[in-house]
Amino acid sequence: MTPGNAVCAYGVVAKRKLPSRLARRGIRLVGHGSVAALVARVSAEPQRATRRALLDHAEIVEDAYSWTTILPLRFGSVFPDEAAVRELLLEPNADLFEQLLERHAGVAELTLKASYDQEALLAELVASGPGLGRLRERYRSQPTLENGIALGEKTAALLEARRDRDADRILRTIEPLALDLRVGDVGLEGGVVNLAVLVERSRVGEVEDWLEALSRDLSPPIRFRLVGPLPPYSFIDVPVAVAA
Repeated sequence: MTPGNAVCAYGVVAKRKLPSRLARRGIRLVGHGSVAALVARVSAEPQRATRRALLDHAEIVEDAYSWTTILPLRFGSVFPDEAAVRELLLEPNADLFEQLLERHAGVAELTLKASYDQEALLAELVASGPGLGRLRERYRSQPTLENGIALGEKTAALLEARRDRDADRILRTIEPLALDLRVGDVGLEGGVVNLAVLVERSRVGEVEDWLEALSRDLSPPIRFRLVGPLPPYSFIDVPVAVAA
């Protein structure tokens, strides 16, 4: 890459006049036909995925999303110069980008994570039937390995059954509102679901209302975290021929 000419591409939009707020941040439009890439000058060195750098990238993408439909590019999509953006990104994919921009106009991604308050859930499981309570009392009075294993297995089975039931209810409830869904790993202990939900932007309020009602039904054991509206990060995989 030629020093001083390298650019980072943030996303693809329909070609139109760039808002002054993005221009003040050093963002430029590189156009080809009816589409354009949002780019900014960077050093030719590979970009380090620090938390600050990732947040800066996301801020620009989301600022552009408040202005127009954007097809987000992955962090670190760096090209030798603006000519390479046209040659390697825009020209080979122009028809695809036009289709994706039309398909994703007026949509938003919401990320939804649900997790258990472990203490509240265990208290509810103990109160719901005598089996787990008896095993806990037996282990407290006789803390043997055998009793500990029996308690652990029973607790794990009840937790798994409860998680499967609640996750299924959450999915069945949100599916009618979603244009598309991506199910991710729940990760941390106590996780129930980790979803990326594609919805019409006009229906974000409906999802929030649904979540509030469901939260009342499932509380106190389940806690929800909803983030968005966001650009459709999880639903677009833009092909990039060259990236650092």
